[in-house]
Amino acid sequence: MESKLLRELRAISRSTTDRLVWARSMCRQASHHARQGETTEALGAIGSVRSEFGNSLEPEVAAWLMLTEGILKYFSGEADLGVDRLLRAYAVAAASPNCAARPTCAAWLALYYFNTRHFIQMLEMLRESLQLAAHDDHQAQARASLVVADAFHLGGRFDLARPWYERARQHATVEGDEPAISAMLHNVAAFRACNLKLASALGEHAPEEAQRANMEASSALAYDLAVGTRSFASFLPHVVAQILIVDRKYQEALATLLKIKVGELPSRAHAVHYVDLATCALHLSDSTLLEFNLRSAQDALTRSTDPDDRVYVCCRLASIFDAIGNEQLATHFRVRAQSEVEAYRVAQKELVAGLIQMIRDVSGT
Repeated sequence: MESKLLRELRAISRSTTDRLVWARSMCRQASHHARQGETTEALGAIGSVRSEFGNSLEPEVAAWLMLTEGILKYFSGEADLGVDRLLRAYAVAAASPNCAARPTCAAWLALYYFNTRHFIQMLEMLRESLQLAAHDDHQAQARASLVVADAFHLGGRFDLARPWYERARQHATVEGDEPAISAMLHNVAAFRACNLKLASALGEHAPEEAQRANMEASSALAYDLAVGTRSFASFLPHVVAQILIVDRKYQEALATLLKIKVGELPSRAHAVHYVDLATCALHLSDSTLLEFNLRSAQDALTRSTDPDDRVYVCCRLASIFDAIGNEQLATHFRVRAQSEVEAYRVAQKELVAGLIQMIRDVSGT
């Protein structure tokens, strides 16, 4: 079923005589398709704009076009190429007076910097996006609000994240932007599961939190199936598997993990994937699977950029090596896990403080 936003954008592109309005509408249609995982449709809309303008791109059109191409690359698994286009789009928008694309460009760059844990740059982009975006610039407001919510959630403050998730949902709902709502539902489930798995690895058992995480993952999956979003297909099974591990349902978790194509996950997530497989293998007494994934997890840990993931992987490795009687490596990873935990808690506090200050700057309080 076609979303409200896509219907309205198509109506605009058919009826307008303004080339800029037409181009912006076509680019937003392409972005919508990209976020739904509909690559062919996205490329078709992008191609129409490039064909119409050729080498005579106006700055505003160029900004929207490169932003859209960046989003497409991002959701097609080519993050490096995607950020290059996003940076170019932002540069053009920032150099063009009153460019309507600038708040959205800044919001998407904030997401990139959040995912790569460059929090200072993320805060700068969030501040700019929220300051420049008009109240009815729903795409910029929804994307920036979602990044703020995710960052608070990563900082361990779901109480502060909740109103920003709600703000993102409201802006997306006004426009009928189903991919944005999918992203919000997925992120709530993913960060709930992230905090849950970390607590579990640190020896904390929270059955009620596990139940909430499971319900949120189910809701995200159901919504994606209802609206046809395919872009999160490779991520939700990972979330589900981690909840199953916390529930000690290792056979079900292993079956879910084995369906995941590691190459479709970002490299920073590989260590978590392998250590989850190793955890299942340990409890299911599969020594061959255990040995392979222990080696893979330790190797991938050197490429892990997320401090919470490093804490989790080190805790799991310490537990596994302790269980198989390798006290030397168990001690090594216990010591490293403690060091990583301390650094992570400091980083969380700094992140939350930075977000609170950024919001005060934007609101003028």
